[in-house]
Parts: sequence; structure tokens; C-alpha cells
Amino acid sequence: MSKSTQKSRVLDMTDGNIARLLLSFAFPIFVGCVLQQVYNLADTAIAGHLLGDDALAQIGATAALYSLITSFCIGLTNGLSLPVSRCFGSGKMDEMRTSACWMIILSFAVAVIMTAGFLIFRYPLLRVLQTPEDTFAGAMSYITVILAGIPLTMIYNTESGLLRAIGNSITPLIFLIVSSVINVILDVLFMGPLHFGVQGAATATILAQAISVILCSFYILKNYPQLHMKREDLHVSSGFVMEMFVTGMSMALMNAVFSIGSVILQSSINALGNVYIAAQVGGRRLAELFMMPGTALSTSTATFSSQNYGAGKRSRIWGGVKVAFGLYLIWWLIAVAFSIFIAPYAVRLITGSTNPTVIDNALLYVRISTAMFPPMSFLVIMRNALQGMRHQLSPLLCSVLELIGKVIFAFWIVPVKGYIAVCICEPVTWVICFVFIAGAALMFRNDFKDKAEASLH
Repeated sequence: MSKSTQKSRVLDMTDGNIARLLLSFAFPIFVGCVLQQVYNLADTAIAGHLLGDDALAQIGATAALYSLITSFCIGLTNGLSLPVSRCFGSGKMDEMRTSACWMIILSFAVAVIMTAGFLIFRYPLLRVLQTPEDTFAGAMSYITVILAGIPLTMIYNTESGLLRAIGNSITPLIFLIVSSVINVILDVLFMGPLHFGVQGAATATILAQAISVILCSFYILKNYPQLHMKREDLHVSSGFVMEMFVTGMSMALMNAVFSIGSVILQSSINALGNVYIAAQVGGRRLAELFMMPGTALSTSTATFSSQNYGAGKRSRIWGGVKVAFGLYLIWWLIAVAFSIFIAPYAVRLITGSTNPTVIDNALLYVRISTAMFPPMSFLVIMRNALQGMRHQLSPLLCSVLELIGKVIFAFWIVPVKGYIAVCICEPVTWVICFVFIAGAALMFRNDFKDKAEASLH
């Protein structure tokens, strides 16, 4: 790759049109998020078509746990990449390299601990999730392979986070496209002719992620010497390492708290039986696909916020929040139309089910969730903007509030009201957390102004 091409993939977000910058940075992330969902959708759709509703329930019974792992990995690496972005925005290249070095070390150490912990406790976790007996063995075989692949998930997200921190969101997408195609091919092979069952779906996912890791590693080693660690990068103060670790864990816990709530909610869904598990996994994965633009825009906002915070251009951060929210509202209108007219066909495709109860309940979940996207979009965008500005507590407290809401629904409302309570759980918590994060943004309003402007108020 030529130097000019490499340079063109490094995006400085501290100058220029905000909407153009956010769109150009967010679009590859959006496509990448969609392709990561393709991993899950391919498992679900191919399992449903080739193996039937029972296999769909086996995968669905562990869906929230898988989401917890993925969310934690993404949150940790996104958080660890924020110091890299700030150094890039302020032009401190040596500090950027040191931050990149410790981002790799910390993320790998956490991945090893996570892998060991989850593998040791996977059996009691599935019991806590109230996994039905006729689903338990298949769910166990599926999640065991997924858990063994946690280091690969973490490494890929670390590499992607490093590239995004310096404005390159295109290259991780290219590698993900390749591995997504391979994932689908392996899914068909392992669950079809080789008869590996749902364990084959998990194996296909992990092998595809391994390919992404290898490709991304070679690319960084060849094209980004400013990200190569040096011996002197290891010799930093404990305060430096602790600040990075806290920044990473703050976003990881923010994501994890949200997903822990989903795991708890999953236990109440599992108690409703296999039909509702299958409906939930189909509806949830389609709804998550609709949420991908919000994920891309919020991730872009974090990088945008962090770079401009490092450059001292704080007034641009609020402009970025407004542009991101406006872009998401446009997408919301498209998502609502899709949920009304096309979602029935999409649910059948994803689940492979012909059971009217499965399809109708999946559609109910999708349509209720989609209708409530506006408060959710502001919530995720503002949380990430505040994280980029070193405000870590209020986004984390917001996620704790969301967890409390899901616990209340899981233990007291779903057992009484049934599946409809599952459908309204997240929309209700979104509205509550929207109010909280809007209050936090109001509290920190002077931080969205340049220092000279803020001093006048």
C-alpha cells in the first residue's frame, strides 16, 4: 500500500464539515457492525433452516450471554482507544504509541482472565439462565466454543479500535467482509454435510474471527510503524496505566451492565419455553440489526469527541452530538417503515420457522423496539460523547440504572405479564435513562464550550 493511500485512511476529525466527517467515519463502522451481526444471523438462519426450531432455541438460550461477552470486549477496546485518539488529536505521537502499546497489553490480559472465568463457570451460568433441559446440552456445546474464542474476539476489536482511533474505519471493514463470507460458507458446511450441529455454528464463527485477526495484524505491522510498540513504552508510571485501565473498564462496564441486564432478562425468557426463546432470538437479532447505525454513530461520536477534546475544540463536540442525533432520526424513519412492511419476511428468513407463534411474537418485539429508537439513540450518542470528554461516571451510572430496570422486569413483571413485558422492558428503560443522560449533559454543558467561551459564563 502506498504512503498516500495509508495517509488517506487516517482521518483528522478536528477540522472540516462535521456531518461529512461523521458519515465518512461512521459508514464503514456501520457496515462492520452489520457484518458482525451477520455472524449471529448466519448462525441463527442456517441453524433454523438446516436443523429446525430446537437448534434455534439452543443458540437463542445463550444469546444474551454471547452478547454480554461481545459488548464487554467492544466497550473495553473502545475505551482503551480513547487516550490514543486524544493523543492523535493533540499531535503527541510518542504518547499515542505508548497508549497503543498498553491498550494491547491490557486488553489481552483481560481476555485471558475472561476466558478462564467463563469456561469454569459456564455450567452454573446456563443453570442460572434457566435453560430448558431439552435445550441444555446443545446450548452448552455452542457456548463452550464461543467462550474459548474470547481472545480472538478481543484481539480483533483491539486492532479495529487502534485503527479507528487514528481515523481509519475502512480497513477493519474490508477484513470483516472477507471473514463474514467465510463464516457463512463454514456455517453451511459444518451444520450441513459435516453434521456438527450447533457446535459447528460456533466453530465457524470463531474460525472466521481468527481470519480477521490475522489479516488486521499483518496490515498494522506493515503500514503503521507509529503503532508499533517499543521497549521504552513499557516503562510508564502506574498512574498512566491505571488511567487507561479505568477508561477502558468504564466503557466496558457501561456495555456489560447493559448486557448483564439482558442476561438476567434472558433467564425469564427461557422460563417461558422454547417457542418464546425462538421468537426472542429472531426478533432481537433483527432489532439489533436496526440498531447498528446508532452503534456506528455513537462509536464515531466517541472518537470525534476524544480527538476534539485533545485538540481543545470542545464546541465542535456538541455540534457532533447534534449531527449524529439528526442522522439517526433519519434512519429511524426508514427502520419504522421496514418494521411495518418488510419485517415479517425478514423474521421468517432469520428464524427459518413456520410457527405462527414464533413469527408473531418476534414481530411484536421488533415493532415495539423500533418505535422507541429516538430516546435510545440520544442515550447512546451522548454516553459516548461524555466518555470521550473523560466523563466516565455519569455514563456508567446510566447503565446501572438500565440494569436495575431490567432486573425489575425480569423478576417481577415478566413472570406476571409474560412475553409482552419482555417487549416493553428495554423501551421503558431507554426512556428513563434518556432523562438521566440529558440531565448529565445539562450539568456538563460548559464542557461543550471552548475554554475562552466557557470562562465568560
